[in-house]
Amino acid sequence: MKFLIVAALAVVTLAAESPYYPKPAYKPAYPAPAYPAPSYPSSYGKSYDYAPMPYSFDWAVLDEPSYNDFGHKETSDGKVVTGTYYVNLPDGRRQIVTYKADDYGYVADVKYEGEAKYPEYKPAYPAYPKPAYPAPAYPKASYPEPSYPKPAYAPKPAYPSYSAPAYPSYPKPSYPSYPRPVYPSYPRPSYPAPTTTEAATEAPAPKVEAAAEPVVAEAPVVVAEPIAKAAAVAEPEVTTDVAV
Repeated sequence: MKFLIVAALAVVTLAAESPYYPKPAYKPAYPAPAYPAPSYPSSYGKSYDYAPMPYSFDWAVLDEPSYNDFGHKETSDGKVVTGTYYVNLPDGRRQIVTYKADDYGYVADVKYEGEAKYPEYKPAYPAYPKPAYPAPAYPKASYPEPSYPKPAYAPKPAYPSYSAPAYPSYPKPSYPSYPRPVYPSYPRPSYPAPTTTEAATEAPAPKVEAAAEPVVAEAPVVVAEPIAKAAAVAEPEVTTDVAV
């Protein structure tokens, strides 16, 4: 609350210290100048309305070298204008337009005569005669054939020759041969065939009893084989065929 009061006092103090400038008074708008009406001669102040008069004209242009062929014909009775004009198009057709104009508008009917053709353009160049100029005769210059001395090259350097080095030969190593180990053979045990005369009966479904205390299984008894047999089995097979 105290902070708001202090801020308000600061704003009032700054407003009191700032100078006051009066609002500028603009001048009123100037009235639009009044120009006098222009005075024209009496000869330009009159307009003449002439009644429409009938007319008719017809002209045509035909210039075959420049391919110009067109014409125009028009007739009017003072109220209705009718006419037609034609022109040859670059594609070989002729365009004919017949029209009629009156107080209701302009109506034209366009027709084409012929079939459009687009021939391949082959420019025709004028054949100019080949100029015949006499072959120029130049005098043959006789220059003495230059003779150059035969170059003398330095003798080819002689390099010492070295004999091929002789490497010592080592005998082929011989490896000892060991006899193939013989393993003892044990007879296959034979068990007597079971003999019984009782008929097979279905055994009743076992009853699920409460879980009993876990029984600790005894550790299996490991029977060690003779040392000689184990050593014979572990010994690797050695052959006498050794690649050098």
